[in-house]
Amino acid sequence: MNEAERSGLKGSLGVPSIVLMVVATAAPLTVMVANSPLIIMMGNGVAAPVDALVATVIMFLFTVGFVAMSKYITNAGAFYAYIQKGLGRSVGLGSAALAVVSYALILVALDAYIGHALAGAIGNFTGVDIPWWLYSFMAIGVISWLGYRDIELSSKFLAIALILEIAVVVVVDIAVFVDKGLAGMEGAAFEPANFMAGSPGLGILFAIFSFIGFESTVIYREEARDPERTIPRATYTAVFLVGAFYIVSMWCAVSGIGGDNIPAYTEAHGADMYLALTEYYLGIVFMDVMQVLLITSLFACALSLHNIVVRYKYTLGRFGVISNSFSKVHPAHGSPHFSSMALTLFSVVMLTVLVAIGADPATEVYAWGAMAGTLGYMTILSLTCAAVIVFFRRQPGNTQFWSTLIAPAGGLIGILGCLWIAIANLPDLIGGDNASTVSVLVVLALIATFAFGVLTAQRMRLFQPSLYDALRELA
Repeated sequence: MNEAERSGLKGSLGVPSIVLMVVATAAPLTVMVANSPLIIMMGNGVAAPVDALVATVIMFLFTVGFVAMSKYITNAGAFYAYIQKGLGRSVGLGSAALAVVSYALILVALDAYIGHALAGAIGNFTGVDIPWWLYSFMAIGVISWLGYRDIELSSKFLAIALILEIAVVVVVDIAVFVDKGLAGMEGAAFEPANFMAGSPGLGILFAIFSFIGFESTVIYREEARDPERTIPRATYTAVFLVGAFYIVSMWCAVSGIGGDNIPAYTEAHGADMYLALTEYYLGIVFMDVMQVLLITSLFACALSLHNIVVRYKYTLGRFGVISNSFSKVHPAHGSPHFSSMALTLFSVVMLTVLVAIGADPATEVYAWGAMAGTLGYMTILSLTCAAVIVFFRRQPGNTQFWSTLIAPAGGLIGILGCLWIAIANLPDLIGGDNASTVSVLVVLALIATFAFGVLTAQRMRLFQPSLYDALRELA
């Protein structure tokens, strides 16, 4: 490896660029089209905006401790760097393995769903029937090219896609508000009795899932301009921006449907209720535009997740946990190009196997991959909260109890509650004829992944003590 390849990642990302990549991972249009119907149908109906509010509060409490500890994290390791610093190297590497696998599974799920959505849209518009997997492989190729290049190029693409997808939801919000007026907006959405009706736990679970990927503020630390100031500002901005967007947009959605009409509306339109609402207020042409932008939203989310996983593996390669080839930095683009190509190969192989066994891209590949990845993600969130608390309890003279104990403890309680709800309802969330079997396999696979990381750390401690000692720098 030459000197250029050994150097750190390059970039001068500011707060706006980092926030754009974080919000792109959350995929706000995808949340409104795909997640908000689930929050309404499986959660507590008209109280969906309150579910988004509670999720925002939980993520804010998490962020307080996350940001307080960020000044002690000096690399692109993100969550597992926090966990290692607070809970030790074995738990840290266990969480690293879990993070890589969880996000990679979500990425493959998105690759499949992009192909499914593209095949459906192009088939409807042109009548041309092309297998979904061809579109998926095309999407993987474009994502690979962008991931290979410098991070500024990805941020520019994500900025365009994000502005368009937010704009289309805002237009729907405005249309509902103009029609209803302030007095006509659904006040019942914020009544405690409605919040407690149905299954508020499931509603909050889907709402928290809508924040996925926001730790990428820390992942881009090496590529950020003035990270000591940029990272905290970008993290808080992302949480509040995403939270406010969901609260307002879901309030407009339930107001547009009408609280009393929700049961009949969900029965008539099901998972397409937000698209049906869009068609009612703005017409079929605008709904078609939204469907096209939904594809770009999915693509932006997949690109952002690709960049996250690539940087996880880049950091692991730097510290000898995996081959140091993953730590190679492109001499011209300043990107972890080898790690990017390896992830592309993984995506291609996984998708090829799934196509070969005839897995359905939406009901099987997407459902299984997204839910497995989400369970891993929430486990890592919980461990990060615990790590923040333990780390600061060891710091002499620490008097910042709000940011180092109270807030992260509140976030931990909220996230653990959602994780318990997810596991208890896993067969229903996955769906399909083999839901129970798949649920058991998913949980066992995640446990095995975490155990593999822990055992890797112990193997390094016994047989590669110098590398094990070097892991201290990972945090």
